[in-house]
Amino acid sequence: MMQAVPTLPYPRGAAPNATLQLRVPAVRQALEPARLAVLRFLEPWALDARSLFNVELVLEETLINVSLHAFDDPGSHAVTLQVRVEPDTVLLQFEDAGRAFNPLLTAEPVRPASIADAQVGGLGLMLVRKLSRAVEYQRLEGRNRLTISVARGRTGEHTET
Repeated sequence: MMQAVPTLPYPRGAAPNATLQLRVPAVRQALEPARLAVLRFLEPWALDARSLFNVELVLEETLINVSLHAFDDPGSHAVTLQVRVEPDTVLLQFEDAGRAFNPLLTAEPVRPASIADAQVGGLGLMLVRKLSRAVEYQRLEGRNRLTISVARGRTGEHTET
């Protein structure tokens, strides 16, 4: 069960540095409730479609990778997710106690010579890097901390990625 850590209520369009914090079980089934909670949290800021798409993709790819690769045993593991809205970015911070993994050290996937040579999967980290302004990784006290900054555009504005 996903647990939200309460934040102070905020009126529509206010609280420019408000933070959402969730404890998301490290299982695939927790992705959709987490995605919906993040989208509800972001509603007051009226992000444009491109920014919302980028946030959703970063969220999905990161949570799926943790659920599939971070833990050896199928225990009750979780990811602490923090989402913070800043004037020109949405910051997503993922923290887990899984095996150490620095995605910044992972090489870009080799592009296949043809569509027939292409394989399903393996592009998530590349997409996260390309759709983000910045990606930072730390290993602190046995925990992975991945902080991803996504450009924040408002409806009606153009945002560069």
